[in-house]
Amino acid sequence: MDQILHIFKKDVRRHWLEILISLALLALFTRRELHPWQNSREASSLSSIFLSFWGNYITPALVIFWALLIVRLIQDESLVGDRQWWVTRPYEWWKLLLAKLLFFFVFVCVPLFHVQLFLLHKFGFPVLGNLRHLLSMQLSLFIDIFLLAAILASLTKNIGQALLTVAGILVVGAGLVWLMTMFPHSDDVKTPPVIVDRLQDCLIWGALLAVPIIQFARRRRWRSLVGLAGAVAINTLLSVVVPSAKTTETEYPVVQPQQAPVKIDIRPIPEITHSSNAWGWSDAVPDIYLNIPVSVSGVAPRTMVRVDLLKLTTDSPQGSRLSLGWKYQSEELWPEDQLTTLSYIVNRKEYEKVKSVPMNIHLELALSEYQESDARILIVPAQEFRDRTLGICRIGPPRSELLECVTTFHEPGFIAAVDPRDFPCPKDENDEALLVDAISHAWKSQDSYSFLDSGFSPIVNYSIWFRSASLFDDFEKRMTLRRHSALVCPGMEIRLAQPVLKRQQRIKLEMSNVRLQEIAGSSAR
Repeated sequence: MDQILHIFKKDVRRHWLEILISLALLALFTRRELHPWQNSREASSLSSIFLSFWGNYITPALVIFWALLIVRLIQDESLVGDRQWWVTRPYEWWKLLLAKLLFFFVFVCVPLFHVQLFLLHKFGFPVLGNLRHLLSMQLSLFIDIFLLAAILASLTKNIGQALLTVAGILVVGAGLVWLMTMFPHSDDVKTPPVIVDRLQDCLIWGALLAVPIIQFARRRRWRSLVGLAGAVAINTLLSVVVPSAKTTETEYPVVQPQQAPVKIDIRPIPEITHSSNAWGWSDAVPDIYLNIPVSVSGVAPRTMVRVDLLKLTTDSPQGSRLSLGWKYQSEELWPEDQLTTLSYIVNRKEYEKVKSVPMNIHLELALSEYQESDARILIVPAQEFRDRTLGICRIGPPRSELLECVTTFHEPGFIAAVDPRDFPCPKDENDEALLVDAISHAWKSQDSYSFLDSGFSPIVNYSIWFRSASLFDDFEKRMTLRRHSALVCPGMEIRLAQPVLKRQQRIKLEMSNVRLQEIAGSSAR
């Protein structure tokens, strides 16, 4: 224990300036988190203007500085090679490792934990009820920052090598992302067997944990690199060799369109999409949106149907064919909606080959139906208010088009509806988009919580927008209405409920004798 404390005190004396800078950054982080609704419109002092402008950079700066501090801390007793001065002293490797962990715990974990407790208390949220999530955040902090920074520090000799390694990783990552954009890809949802998934997790996390421990114990960089590369290679090989099940077809059983929770029909292609020049998109754009106009009806009252995924395949008498698998949609369909537009992204090169060929288009839609549960009425007050589901909320400035809320750790799941006809708000007569008196809805699915809650603040802020229903009207006006939210004002009643997944189904639709250039354009949403 004396040796651990001796190393710890030596590190504190050597890195006292970095410790002060990290605490100063943490203080700025705390100041910003105390005012989650603060923005440039409300800034009234120099400090408010500073935080509103630079606030988004405080957290990344804090994380980067912590990582650099850990790298410098570990490289004080370099683990690369076997001729370091500390090897000749009576240091035991596990005590050296514990001393570094103690430094991280005292000057990173403990201050952040107290900040998190302070934020919960300041906003009036219970501490004991959220203690499990706070401890989970601390574990995530260790994995996301200390472990990764320790791996980098234990495999590099100095800060210059560490920065060059990070730059090389970023360049390789950017190259891989660029290569992925050059080839057609599908969003097909695939799941490997459970035992393979667990084995892959054990391989990766085991290798990440083993590298710094092996370096502290043996200081064999190339063996550690080979072991890490081998774990990654085996993990990749398992992903390629072991067949993965396509879960879309199993989770969404196919049904006849009349059995689906919503009736969806293909509408005539509007004249505005007949010419690609009408949209103004350039030949330099790598992806093309195929916009499928549909009419919707039959959504049951107090339910919402979401188009989760869309699959588009084509065939033609000339033998031309296009199939890129499932694409994410997340299009919400409410009982009052009458129409919408589904968009499917295709690669420009694939599109150019067949854009003018008459084709039959086969559509598959994966649908999820959500039903209200435990519905209640929430009357919106003029001042800030607290709700057991939403957290702490207020009517957002400047034109009251949203509710701004803060809660703990995760955004809550809810289904909300307002009827502007029963509770009209003052409107700007010059803004046609806000003259809609249709029932408006908002919703958020319940996040699936994992034990490792990432993030640094227990307070999260989010906004609630109420989207007006899409009704048949003049086309250009209809598209404008889809992009605006209903007004929210004091005294308005909101029907608030919990979303419950009722069923998931898949339907098939057909479009005959269509040229892709007739439905191509920019994203309709």
